[in-house]
Order: sequence, then structure tokens, then C-alpha cells
Amino acid sequence: MRIITLNTWGGRELQPLLEFFRRHASDTDVFCLQEVFDVDQASLDERHPDLKVRGDLFKLIAKELPGFEGSFAYFDDVPSRQSLAIFFRGDLPIKTVSDLVVYVPEVPIEHGSHVISSRKLQWLTLEHEGKELMIANFHGLWNGGPKTDAPERIEQSQKVKAQLAKHVGPIVLCGDFNLLPDTQSLAMLAEGLRDHVRESGVTSTRTPLYREYDDPSKPKFADYMLTSPELKIAKFEVLPDVVSDHAPLMIEIL
Repeated sequence: MRIITLNTWGGRELQPLLEFFRRHASDTDVFCLQEVFDVDQASLDERHPDLKVRGDLFKLIAKELPGFEGSFAYFDDVPSRQSLAIFFRGDLPIKTVSDLVVYVPEVPIEHGSHVISSRKLQWLTLEHEGKELMIANFHGLWNGGPKTDAPERIEQSQKVKAQLAKHVGPIVLCGDFNLLPDTQSLAMLAEGLRDHVRESGVTSTRTPLYREYDDPSKPKFADYMLTSPELKIAKFEVLPDVVSDHAPLMIEIL
């Protein structure tokens, strides 16, 4: 089973991004995506007038993935908000698809490139090798500052971990966590799981499109792939595709 996680950057690099999905549709089973929209373009442009983000991104990706089912994690209070999406191959033995709010800011902001908004954990479960496998998709809080520990990030990790603890069976947790490798917030999420970014000696999960890519003093970590130790891993890779300011992460589970 091959899983890819990617922060789509709201579709700013639309054509390369769509080509990426066309190219990987035949060899991937599950895509876990962050910063996806499913909203009228006019209302989106009002909130993000200077950004080339696509309100129809969820639908555009769906067109590139025939044979896949897609699930968008809408927020009940503001359905037009950017959120998570999972696309999974239609013939997979899916049991459940669900999501949960894990953080709500006191003062939400979503205008231009300044986005401090509610966060969700999204997941699916399926039969794999006689067990129920949970694949969880997560986009952690960005608070306008460095990706270091903060009380709200600790709270967020606690809620994510509490939800994962309800699952009986192996887990894959992936996405753009917005955390540095040495944070307590990440250690909480990774407890009892393998951190493949750390194990593989990865030095960056960003691409040259990242605004601080050429500054050697700035860390280039945001995205992670965590798995239960009992899962047999054939390959983990940071893919070279430049379709966002985040690099895609890919893992193959035997």
C-alpha cells in the first residue's frame, strides 16, 4: 500500500500539482492532503485577494483521480474554510471515514496569507493484513511564528493523541504538522510510533518555492510520516516534485 501526504498550498502551482496527481494516480492508494478548498471562488478571493488559491481545488483533484473516492473535512461553522482532504482508491476495503476538530483559536483569522484557524484530524480505517489500519491526516496550527512549542500546540497534540488512542490496530499519522523535530508537541504525537523523517535523516520537507528556502539559518521541517512499529515498511521517500512550497512524502507499507 502506497500513501502520499502533501500540503497542496491551496493550488497556487495548479498545473504542476494536477500533473502530479495524474502521474501518481496509478501507483498510489491513499492521498492525504492539506490546505484544500471546496468553495466558491469569488468568496475565497474576498478573503485571500492576493493569493492564487483555488476554491475548486477539491473538485479539480477529484477529476485527476478516476477510480478514487474523496472526502473533504468541512467545518460546520465555516464550510468554506481551507481544510483536509483524503482521496482513496475505490476498491480498498474501507470501514470508516471521519474527522474531529482538535483546535479552535480564541480569535480566528483567515485573510490573505495570515491564517490562524481551527484545525481538524481526518482519518479512515480499512482492513490490512488481517488488522484494522488507521490512516490519519493532520494539518497542525500555524500561529504566525516559529514552529516551536506553544500551549495551544501542546493542547492540539493531546487531542490528536487521545483520538488515536481509541483505535485498536496499527496507525499511520501524516501531514503538515507545523512543528520542528525537537518539540515536545511532536514528541507527544510520535510516542510509540516510528518517525520516518527522523529515521531517514531527512534535512528538509520544503521545496525551493518556500519563502525561506535559501536561508540556511531557517529550519526546513514541517511535514511528517509516523507509523506503528508493527507495520512493515518497504520504502519511505521525500519526493522531488516541486508542486507546492511543501514536498510530498511517500511511504510504502507491505
